[in-house]
Amino acid sequence: MTTPATRHVGLLLCGILCAAILTTSCATSSESVKEASTLTLLNTPWRLTQLGDQVIENPPGEKAVNFLLQPSSTRFVGFSGCNRMFGQYALEGPSLKFDGIGGTRMFCQPHMDLEQKFIAMFGEVTGWKIEASTLQLLDNSGKPIAAFNTP
Repeated sequence: MTTPATRHVGLLLCGILCAAILTTSCATSSESVKEASTLTLLNTPWRLTQLGDQVIENPPGEKAVNFLLQPSSTRFVGFSGCNRMFGQYALEGPSLKFDGIGGTRMFCQPHMDLEQKFIAMFGEVTGWKIEASTLQLLDNSGKPIAAFNTP
């Protein structure tokens, strides 16, 4: 036979168990969200935000200058402001190099200067780092030469 004291202890234990389950569930969800927001260099579309000292505007309605390193190969693809571009990359830890860059050959007067500088920049890249949601491509002295965010 149960007494009011036994029921009280049972309810108290049930409450503690429910709180423990909820706390564990919340902690797991929070960790999953943290992991989901972690950016990786590979297979992330990187949108150009700065090239040298020049801040790059990406107005709504226009396609942003970008690139993506394909993880299944050593190829990269992107958009250089007017044309689609592609090439190869070599990644070894913090070292990153680009080679064999090519692309379509359309002419777009207002974007050609940026496009030429963007493509030339890949030849200077020797490293990379991601801080928060920003990718920086680095030259051989470790100086950032371009910055990117995700769209």
